[in-house]
Amino acid sequence: MAMKEYLQWLPPPRSVLALLLAAAGFSGRLFASHFTHSPTLLVDTCHSLCRLVGLITTVLAYKYERADESTGREGRLRNTFGWARIEVVGRLSVHVLFASFALALVVNALQLGVHSSHGQPPRYPKVIVGCAVIGLLLHAINYMLLAGRELSYSRRLSMTEGGEVVLKTGAGEPVLAHAPTDIASSLFVMSAGLTLEWAPEAARLADPGLSACAAVILVIFNYPFMRSAGLVLLQTVPEGLGACELREAALRLPGVLAIHELHVWQLHREKLVATAHVAYGSHRDYLQSSALVCDLFKRHGISLVTLQPEFDLANFIGTDEEKKACIDVANLACMTPCAKECIAPRCCQPHRKPSVTRI
Repeated sequence: MAMKEYLQWLPPPRSVLALLLAAAGFSGRLFASHFTHSPTLLVDTCHSLCRLVGLITTVLAYKYERADESTGREGRLRNTFGWARIEVVGRLSVHVLFASFALALVVNALQLGVHSSHGQPPRYPKVIVGCAVIGLLLHAINYMLLAGRELSYSRRLSMTEGGEVVLKTGAGEPVLAHAPTDIASSLFVMSAGLTLEWAPEAARLADPGLSACAAVILVIFNYPFMRSAGLVLLQTVPEGLGACELREAALRLPGVLAIHELHVWQLHREKLVATAHVAYGSHRDYLQSSALVCDLFKRHGISLVTLQPEFDLANFIGTDEEKKACIDVANLACMTPCAKECIAPRCCQPHRKPSVTRI
């Protein structure tokens, strides 16, 4: 590998430094939780582990995003869509992992609370408070290194001062989305340390209780991110984008008679994909309106558009009423027959002229 390609493969230095700080913070919390026997600090340790895993997946996603597909390497071409979603899979896995950790930590807190009289109590409150303060400092440095940009998979509509509707993506939002979770985790640890400093006897029950509350609250805070990542993997229509409104807007374009098999889904946090079958009145209408249809999809924030034109209605012979009925049918079903033998209704069937009953 040439030096230039090696430098392009590396992630930005700020991401590497944030990754090293996250790894150091997790290692320090893990040692301190074992040294102080504090269950609340153990919850913060699991939380920092999940954030570390999430940052690793972000760095991996950056690495494969910079991969040059034009080199013709079969591995990269085979995983074009797969590696594009590694960040979404990593984020969902991180939240599911922390949810499983939280369940085990709540059970552990209940056991410590029941057996507090003969269990080993937490100790060294100054170490616990110091870990909380250092954790807040590391989070602040992490936010500054990453320019305060947290990855979000939601898409929201906003109104500008001129009255225009703008679709915002999570990639460009300088919002500290995970800051409340990180701050809450450190505050719980600080509360446990101060309780141990001021009321050592009460800390036998307070520390397990705080750890259980911290685990539950952190899961609640992380649920919106887990849900949004899950919806991306399920290929649902992104929030703020109505497929029905998009279809109606496409039907209002000149030359477009019908549109069906419309599917809109999110590849990852920056790319939306749309596929559709569009029926045109003639080949001339297709040449004049195909670019307008693509522009309409892109104005709605869709970057990858695949449209299949259909001309079954171009040479339709019949009354206007029969043509309107055919257009209604074309808006519901595919009119292009399959290239090879298959079984209906799982595939497209040849177009049939509908019968119009006159009264």
